[in-house]
Amino acid sequence: MLNQQQQQQLLKPLNASRVAKRSGGGGRSLSYLEAWDVKAHLIRLFGFGRWSANVLQAELAFEEQNEKGQWNVGYKVLLELRIYDLPCSYTEAAIGSATLPQRGEAHDMAIKTAESDALKRAAINLGDQFGLSLYNDGSLKPVVGGTLDAEGIMPDISPVAVTEAPVAISQDSEGAEMWIESMKAAVTDKDIANLLAIKKEMNEEGVNDLSYQGVTLAKWLDKAIASTNKK
Repeated sequence: MLNQQQQQQLLKPLNASRVAKRSGGGGRSLSYLEAWDVKAHLIRLFGFGRWSANVLQAELAFEEQNEKGQWNVGYKVLLELRIYDLPCSYTEAAIGSATLPQRGEAHDMAIKTAESDALKRAAINLGDQFGLSLYNDGSLKPVVGGTLDAEGIMPDISPVAVTEAPVAISQDSEGAEMWIESMKAAVTDKDIANLLAIKKEMNEEGVNDLSYQGVTLAKWLDKAIASTNKK
C-alpha cells in the first residue's frame, strides 16, 4: 500500500513548471507532460525498482517512402505500467510515427514515440500528478480531491488529543462551532463521504483558518477524517 506521503503527493495539484505546451489544430495550445518527466515523477513517488513499464506488444502499423526519399513509419504499442506498492497495473495503447531519411532511425523513433505516449496514457490513472487534470482543457486544478480507500489519506492523529502547538488565537472564531458540530455528527455516523463533503464546502466558504479551541477548522477536519478512516 501507499504510505501517507505518497497519498498526499498524489492528491496535490500539478506543478505548472512541469507542463509543456505545443500548438494544436485550430491554433489551440495543447498542454501535456513529457515522457521523461513522467518517468522522473514515478521514480520520485515510488522509488527505484518499485515500478515498471513493460511493452506487451509492438506492431508495425505502416511503412512508406515519400517522394523525397524519406521513410514514414508508424508503430502501435501496447504497454503495461505496474506500481508494486499498490499493487496494480494499467495497460494502454498508442500509435507513434516518424518521418526520417534513414529507415532504421524512422523505425526507432516511431516505436519510441508510441512507447512514450502509451506510458503517459497509463500514468494518468494515477491522477493529477501525472497529467489527469490537463484533460480538463489544460487545467491545473485537481480533478481528484480525495479518495475513500480504507487506509485514508489524512494524518494518523486523534481527533480529540491535540499534540501540535495551537495557533495564536485566544478565542473561538465566530461560526466555528457550527462546523465542529457537523464534523462530530459525521464522525459519530462514521460517514466519511459527509466529511469529504464538509471539506469541499469549507474550501468553498474559505473558513479553513477559523479557530476552535485554539486549533484551525482545517486541522480539526483532518483529525475527524483520520479518526473515521480507522474505525
